[in-house]
Amino acid sequence: MKPIVYCGEEMPIGHLAPMKIACPCAPMNRELLIDVGFANHCYTEKFIQGIHSPDQIVVTEAKNRHRVFCPIRYELSFRLPKLIEALPRSKVHQTSQRRNYVYVVRLELEKRPYEIYFMLQRAANNAEADLRLTVESAYLAETGSNVSRRPNSIRFVILAYKILANQPVRFAPR
Repeated sequence: MKPIVYCGEEMPIGHLAPMKIACPCAPMNRELLIDVGFANHCYTEKFIQGIHSPDQIVVTEAKNRHRVFCPIRYELSFRLPKLIEALPRSKVHQTSQRRNYVYVVRLELEKRPYEIYFMLQRAANNAEADLRLTVESAYLAETGSNVSRRPNSIRFVILAYKILANQPVRFAPR
């Protein structure tokens, strides 16, 4: 993976290379293989005119959708592969976008929740994996986690099975 250049210094992002995780699946009596990818939002933040300068832009996603390098997100991104490996033993919450989920981790040093937003889908028919997980974004919550507004959680292993089996994932109404 090509490093990001920030303030004239190359910042490697190889730790966010695609990876695979295994997830136990009792109903299928086997493990599910999940391809994992990481989006640039794991180490960048939104460009805001007046706060950032145009020379800070490291990614342009679309016209007027620019991203700047975020040193805090970048440092935390080194924890992402291990945290994602722990997903099969964790609970996650649904976001308001319904197709995305959030995995909230309490970090010892920062004392704020680290929210990892991801999308989980069935893999393409010709893929070796069963599912595809994309970490869309990950950052420290500014004023506490939104999880209190998302009281319902689901074990990741159940979510993975339901998505693979094309079953509805139901959460209680808000």
